[in-house]
Amino acid sequence: MVVHLGDFHSEDLVNDLKEISNFRGVAGNHDSHIPGLPEKDLVEIGGKRIGIIHGHGCVFPFGFKWGLLTQFEGRMDAILYGHTHSARNTMEEGILFFNPGSVCGRFPAMHRSYGILTVGEQISGEVITIETKRYYHLNRYIGLASKAISYCCGLNGRPDSYLQ
Repeated sequence: MVVHLGDFHSEDLVNDLKEISNFRGVAGNHDSHIPGLPEKDLVEIGGKRIGIIHGHGCVFPFGFKWGLLTQFEGRMDAILYGHTHSARNTMEEGILFFNPGSVCGRFPAMHRSYGILTVGEQISGEVITIETKRYYHLNRYIGLASKAISYCCGLNGRPDSYLQ
C-alpha cells in the first residue's frame, strides 16, 4: 500500500499512484485543485486502526498532538500525518505518531525522506533519509525530487508529466 499524506501539487501524481498501487492519500493545504482527495482517512490493517491526515489546521488551540487526536473517533493505533515536513516517529501513550518527512525536502525538512510503516502484532515506523538537505529553493531540486518520488513509489522513471 502507498500512503501519501498531502501536498501532492500534481493531479498526475495522484492519478498514477491510483493506477499502480493500492493507494490511500489525503489532501494537503496545497491540494485544493486536485479533486477526490479526502481531508482524512482511516484504514484498518491487521486489526490496527490507522488515521491518515495531512494535519493542517490541527495545531491550535492545544498543540499538534491533541489536534491530531481530535480528528479521529475511537482508539487509534497510529496517526500518519504530513504538513510539518519534519520527520517524526514516536510512540506516545500507545499511539504511533508518524510523519515520514518530505520526499521533496520542503522547508523546514532537514533532509529528503520517506517512511515505511510495518503492521503486525505491533505497529512501527521507519524514516528513510534520501539526502541531507542544503537549503536551496525547492525548484532547484525539482528534478531530484521527481526521481525520489519515482523511486519511492515504484514508478521507475515513467515519462509522466511530473517526471519531465
